[in-house]
Amino acid sequence: MDKKKVKKFLKQYSLIALGTLILDIGFYFFLNPAKIVSGGMLGIATIIEPYLKMIGEWFTPSIFLYIVNFICLILAIFFVGKDFFFKTIFATILLPTFLFIFEKTMDPLYFYNTITNGHQTVICLVCGALLYGVGLGIAIKYNGSTGGMDVIQKMISKFFKVPLSSAIYVSDGIVVFVSGFMFNPFGYNIEMFICGIVCVIVVAYIVDFIALSLRPRRTLYVITHNPNEIKELIYKNLDRGVTFSDVIGGFTGDRMTMVICTMDKNEAYKMTNEIVKVDPHAFTFVTSCKEVRGEYERRGLLK
Repeated sequence: MDKKKVKKFLKQYSLIALGTLILDIGFYFFLNPAKIVSGGMLGIATIIEPYLKMIGEWFTPSIFLYIVNFICLILAIFFVGKDFFFKTIFATILLPTFLFIFEKTMDPLYFYNTITNGHQTVICLVCGALLYGVGLGIAIKYNGSTGGMDVIQKMISKFFKVPLSSAIYVSDGIVVFVSGFMFNPFGYNIEMFICGIVCVIVVAYIVDFIALSLRPRRTLYVITHNPNEIKELIYKNLDRGVTFSDVIGGFTGDRMTMVICTMDKNEAYKMTNEIVKVDPHAFTFVTSCKEVRGEYERRGLLK
């Protein structure tokens, strides 16, 4: 491997490790002490933690995660594929390892005990969901995976022929729903259920936001008889490339050109106003663009 590839490799796995660490901090210091279930294997660990202690004080959530993640990795080889196995093994082992270190060196109630009585659930939900989402988002952005439930979700998607997103929502939803019974054996704890659902939604939003580049972009479409003028306008104002596509009006039968350009959000708003000055009859519309690959210059602080 040349220096460039080594640097890229080290950066990728360092950021996966950082994301996993942040995720564990959110779980260990906030979500688990408040018994807020976020779905996944960490959520299951929160639910069954009282029963783990019945086996022995040594049987902590990190030990449980080592066991179930190892089983899931083995299942991944046979049912999901070796590629997924090698992509997930790093973060899958690292997640319970960080958790194990916390369990041996840090008090899980270190922050919890500093929160005013009556506010613990809300503060832990906010801090835990933010840290969990940011950590998971960073890990996923750099092709990491926490394994565990990911394997189960992929198996559900594969064998039941359902979209992976549906498998994720269903599995996490079941875990959160069950948590309402586990923390209130004589009834249903609606507070824990609602907190869990909110946590899952917030984490999903943050992961989507971070994993798909932290910055919303827009794709501008301009249908016009004057494509070269629009092109020069974009070149002059934004210094971005454009794509031409021939189009035919369905009602008029007129042949026109559609100019396509992907840009930052603020640039799109600027261009829609400028295009009217060049071609008042141009049909212009803008769509959201979550992910951009290939040659695209990112500008600003969040590049």
